[in-house]
Amino acid sequence: MKNLSSLLERFSKSLNKDSLLKENIINIIKTNTKASISQENISLKGGILEIKTTPVIKSEIKLKEEEIINSLKGVSRIIYK
Repeated sequence: MKNLSSLLERFSKSLNKDSLLKENIINIIKTNTKASISQENISLKGGILEIKTTPVIKSEIKLKEEEIINSLKGVSRIIYK
């Protein structure tokens, strides 16, 4: 039983880490552009941030892209879909 609870605790920490990272990304984008994005529309893999949003918000983010990338550690590029 102890092994199962420790396993579940590790999974919980892993899942929360992803959620906290996405919240951090959302806050940085909101600070720089005043645009709101939901967690479901953001994915980060291999240093590439993928954002699915409207064309208006994409344009706002592109204008401030350099500042956003500098604020985010581990992100080298942003892709828009």
